[in-house]
Amino acid sequence: MDGMILPAVVVLLPAVLVLLLGSNGGLVFLSVCLGSVLAMYVAGDASSVLSSATPDDGATTMQWAQLGLLLLPVIATIILTRKKAKGGTAIVGALAAVAAGGLLLLLGVPYLPSALQESFMAGELWNQLDNLQTSIVIAGALLVIGEMFMSRHRHEHKDKKH
Repeated sequence: MDGMILPAVVVLLPAVLVLLLGSNGGLVFLSVCLGSVLAMYVAGDASSVLSSATPDDGATTMQWAQLGLLLLPVIATIILTRKKAKGGTAIVGALAAVAAGGLLLLLGVPYLPSALQESFMAGELWNQLDNLQTSIVIAGALLVIGEMFMSRHRHEHKDKKH
């Protein structure tokens, strides 16, 4: 049971924050994708800069740089898009944020120290998310598209007499 609490918090926290702050859940999902790209391609340079400033082990610095670069766009998006969700898009956005939380867990656990990785991977929720990773990405992408479609600006047609 304890092995399910922390992963469940990670999965549900983006959705809770999106609902409480009225943030754009679709953009939160996309920011997880951006964070993954940053963690993959920028973390090496960021780790070099950080390791020159701290006496820590290079591998540990790399892990924390990757995790930070994964989380930074998500946190920034939640804060910068607060009070932007309107009406029916809030529900779709919250669902997209749940998908973002699942993807965040799947992408973030490998960057954690090994003891923490084991505690996440020991739970049943991890096994379920690992088996559903393709579905999470597809559902998140469809929810992002759905939220964008629902929130697009509709021009009001003024009755013109011709």
